[in-house]
Amino acid sequence: MSTNLYSVLASEFEAIQLPKIVELKNKEWVYYGEDNLFPQTLVDLFNSSAIHHTCVLAIKDGIYGEGIETFGSEYVNGKGETLNEVYEKIALDYSLYQGFALNVIWNVEGTRIAEIYHLPFANVRSGKPNEEDEVEEYFYSSDWRQIKKYKPHSYRSFDVTDNKGDNASQVYYCYNYTPGNDVYPLPAYIGALNDIQLDGRVSKFHNANISNGLAPSLFIKFRNGIPTPEERDDLYREIERTFSGENNAGRFFLSFSEPGNEMQVEPIQAANDDYYITLETRITSRILTSHRITSPLLLGVKVEGNGFSSNADEIVIAYSHFENTVIEPMRKKVLSNLGYVFKLMGNNVILTVIPNKVVNDITGETVIEETQSEI
Repeated sequence: MSTNLYSVLASEFEAIQLPKIVELKNKEWVYYGEDNLFPQTLVDLFNSSAIHHTCVLAIKDGIYGEGIETFGSEYVNGKGETLNEVYEKIALDYSLYQGFALNVIWNVEGTRIAEIYHLPFANVRSGKPNEEDEVEEYFYSSDWRQIKKYKPHSYRSFDVTDNKGDNASQVYYCYNYTPGNDVYPLPAYIGALNDIQLDGRVSKFHNANISNGLAPSLFIKFRNGIPTPEERDDLYREIERTFSGENNAGRFFLSFSEPGNEMQVEPIQAANDDYYITLETRITSRILTSHRITSPLLLGVKVEGNGFSSNADEIVIAYSHFENTVIEPMRKKVLSNLGYVFKLMGNNVILTVIPNKVVNDITGETVIEETQSEI
């Protein structure tokens, strides 16, 4: 048997596919993605891409603004949470998933809502629609990866008439309509999922490149025969310990050998720096575009040669566009639905949010427009 054989294994990286909304005969709930874990995929992307993470938080901050005026400090559940605290959580969910969920609890008589709680949107699944295409129940599990351990619990979908006894605890499920998806939303940035995933992978690549500093840059040949497996392992570990990693940068090799058996070190051609700069620019541009953020300055990223007299000018113009085309429609959707629930708690009011202050004008004053939900 020959021992001078080598094999190379390649890893396959699959692109993120659009989630399939699937109804299975042996399941009471509708699958959100083929593995029923599409929301968890969105959470993973949120936590792995710095630029995407910042975009989502910027949208959330815009929707939340400075909180709900007048009624934001009202307590809305037995945990002592205020309306503002619940509002901030659903603003983040809506920014990330294009939907949010609430657990509403009616009083004994069924005449008004007594409490509302935020439900993590990723943990809620829709029941199968009935013959009238209405969802009558939703299922909640704290971990859909382990449903044997965390068994899904059924809740009545929001209903102002069937709200007594066991049905007093309901799920209010709000989401943006997406053509082709009747029970679940798709995020607004759906077209950039692969770019967001790529951003996280590029970051990991550069981190690994530094941590394993020797591996991608040099190819070392020892020309004095093939050592035993144990000797090879010892040699590998010694080279790795001595030369790899960022803390060992700048060390030198010292080799002793007989003529004709010299150690041969060959540099491996690395990708040109321009390649990574171009790739990063492309990724950033596509992610910002998917979130409809026209200027990186809104995220704290400085831009050179932007054509404006000052960064403040660009921020004002970019944020005005961002506020009117992205934040305002989302805020209206969230406030309208939250306002409806708040009305059923006995508060027949209009919820008003003051948008964030961006930059002051030359007089030192900031012009603020109020956003209201019409109930």
